[in-house]
Amino acid sequence: MRFVALVAFGMILWGSPSSARAACDPGLSTCIDADTFWPHAGPGYFSNVGGTAVTPRGAFGFGWITTYLARPIVLLVPSTQPSGTEVTAVTYRLDTTFLFSYGLTDRIEATLAVPVALYQTGTGISALTSQSSRAIDRTAMRDVRAGAAFALLVPPPRGGFGLASRLELALPTGDESSFNGDRTAVMLPSFAAEFRQAGLVVGGEIGARLRGTSDLFGTRVGSQLAFSLGMGGEILNENRLAVMLEAIILPTLVAQHELSPALQNQDRAVVGNRNALMPTEWLASLRTASLMSGDMAVSLGAGSSLGLTGESSVTSPSFRLTLGLRYAPRAKPP
Repeated sequence: MRFVALVAFGMILWGSPSSARAACDPGLSTCIDADTFWPHAGPGYFSNVGGTAVTPRGAFGFGWITTYLARPIVLLVPSTQPSGTEVTAVTYRLDTTFLFSYGLTDRIEATLAVPVALYQTGTGISALTSQSSRAIDRTAMRDVRAGAAFALLVPPPRGGFGLASRLELALPTGDESSFNGDRTAVMLPSFAAEFRQAGLVVGGEIGARLRGTSDLFGTRVGSQLAFSLGMGGEILNENRLAVMLEAIILPTLVAQHELSPALQNQDRAVVGNRNALMPTEWLASLRTASLMSGDMAVSLGAGSSLGLTGESSVTSPSFRLTLGLRYAPRAKPP
């Protein structure tokens, strides 16, 4: 674990050069993570909803989840048109998150998530700030998340109610110039609950993403609440195949600004407030957990935005595909 801490500390230093801070200029900030899909490490049934079990003492868990999303950063900028002009800053993106967990005790696990943008397209804000547009970086590092989970109530082996709490910290290691990281560290406290009975699973999580505010042409991404809900059931016995449906909503706690269309970018003024920024998505998935005696699960999902983001669709993609593999050893009954 000391090695992980040293690596994380080095990534903080590497991910915050003076050139990256220029991307966080007020009103023109690209210090926003375009992908709000932040899966948890450790045992879990759903993609967005955290699980209530933890990795057993002395055991390691790992996994990866890849997601492909379309139009996650679309800006509505002031113009002579009454409805404004729509600018697609990030068009398509392929992200992968590597997940690691380690059981410290029977109820506490340490977690680490390392997300990477494998491929992305778009022009960022270059079309609005210069005479010619320029493509954003094709690949980039994103913000690493480290934390811990505590099993408050361990469900019985054959099903029942479980409850867990989590505290994670997203470190500013991402490439802020291409919408791959926040300008500050992000704290993520949450509580997750889950009920399992006769092949049916219902789970929910409530938490927050506490961060500094980034302003991009009046769209302001700051601290958010986080609510997620999932329901799943087996359609083939012995965890051979299950179907899941889940949703996540991220109400943003800072006001959205309406800018004057008559002024230049460097002189723009706030003339009112837009509707609240509220990224919301649904995701339907198939899952099998029949590998390695149930310790390994594979999932495939697809979903889209519910269109509750107001005038812009910042961090709310038009559609999303996911593919994940997770190895999470389960505690063996005595």
